[in-house]
Amino acid sequence: MKEKIMNNFGWKLLAGIVAVIIWVIVINLDDPVDTRTFRNVTVEIKNEEAIASLDKVYEVQSGGIINVKASAKQSVLRKLTASDIVAVADLSNLSLTNAVSIQLSCPKYDNVTLTADTSMLRIALEDEKTAQFKVDVKTIGTPLDGFAIGEIKVRPNLIKVTGAHSLIERISEVRVELDVSNMTESFKKRLQPQVYDANGKLMDTERLSFSTQEILVSIEVNETKNIPIKISTTGQLPEGYHVISIEYEPKEVLVTGKEVDLDKINSLNMEIDVTNRDTDVETELILSEYLPQGVTVVGAITSVNVKLTISKQTPQTVRLPLENIQVENLDEKYELHFDKADGWVEIKVILTDTNEYRAILPSEIASYIDCTDLKEGKHEVELKFEENTNFLILSEITLDIVLKEKIATSLEEDTKPGELPKVEPTFVPTATWEPQTSVPTVEEETETENDQEQEEIPEQEEAEEQEEEKAD
Repeated sequence: MKEKIMNNFGWKLLAGIVAVIIWVIVINLDDPVDTRTFRNVTVEIKNEEAIASLDKVYEVQSGGIINVKASAKQSVLRKLTASDIVAVADLSNLSLTNAVSIQLSCPKYDNVTLTADTSMLRIALEDEKTAQFKVDVKTIGTPLDGFAIGEIKVRPNLIKVTGAHSLIERISEVRVELDVSNMTESFKKRLQPQVYDANGKLMDTERLSFSTQEILVSIEVNETKNIPIKISTTGQLPEGYHVISIEYEPKEVLVTGKEVDLDKINSLNMEIDVTNRDTDVETELILSEYLPQGVTVVGAITSVNVKLTISKQTPQTVRLPLENIQVENLDEKYELHFDKADGWVEIKVILTDTNEYRAILPSEIASYIDCTDLKEGKHEVELKFEENTNFLILSEITLDIVLKEKIATSLEEDTKPGELPKVEPTFVPTATWEPQTSVPTVEEETETENDQEQEEIPEQEEAEEQEEEKAD
């Protein structure tokens, strides 16, 4: 068999080549008709105003996209494309069944026969409806750390949407989306509106028309600031009742706004009216009601949860010696004198644990005055107290003090050059007081002083006798 195939192989190969050439020549000379299918040809709809004049809108149910079979000579088919095929449905010829025939043509080439798998375009007619919607802005991403989105302006903020009644009824939201990732400056941008249904799904806007095609969005990007929250009370409680504690969360809030507005706020002061309240109070305070204009909260926190503990309790009176008061930030060149003759101050205190009663000692009360930037002379300063969870101080006290320059003493000899002598602040008067929860009467104080004087006289006489014996 192999020998037969290889016998005169060259002549056989040449004969095959000649046969192909002859076939090509015949095909080109004869140019036979062939068929080719073009898929997904879009049908052009004309005279839509014929529907609009009836105050109707339409929706294509079938025949909007068709497959077309083209028959032509092979020389034409090789050059023919889907864009060369024109499919038209004229709505002015709409039948009573809301259907119109599809007309096919191929203007670019002659002698092309076209047939479609669907010969009719069918539509559904609906009443036209126009509705007005608010334009929302959805931001994507977050600005750079230390910055936040401030005021957002939308122009126009209302938009009219026209379309089939069923489509308009499906619209739940009209919005634009804007990427603000890593932004540090305010900016503007024009965006196309999009519509969403109740499930948040993006709807096709091809059969909808908008009163405006662009929405101008202006976004402020401002710096942020953490400010502490302070809760206080107003009003008069019933006699004998006191606010034992104020608990609240959060303790601070992150806000944003223009620099000039942020400079105006260093804390957020919120008040609760406790007039005639004799039980604990639990409430919620809305942050936006206390923020100045132009300042907004960053994040999801919108309110502060507060609990006030109110208790009926008789305050204790504690005498705090002046020598127990710490002096802070006093210039080293001054010495301090309290302008108070009795050497103590009275403090009204109540226990925070209402289930326990005990006497509060002066040593438990940590107090101080701040002498920052005070110069020589008389001053009125506030007596401040460090927080203590065991009791609550009700008193608000101011003290009169006098600052005088220190007098040079022999201590200067032990002082290194360039250093001031280390002299502790002088308190006048100074006294040691025993803890007590009540104020003694004037008579009791007088008797005590007389007893001390009587005790001192024998001691002095005994000392004089001993000195005389030594002299003899």
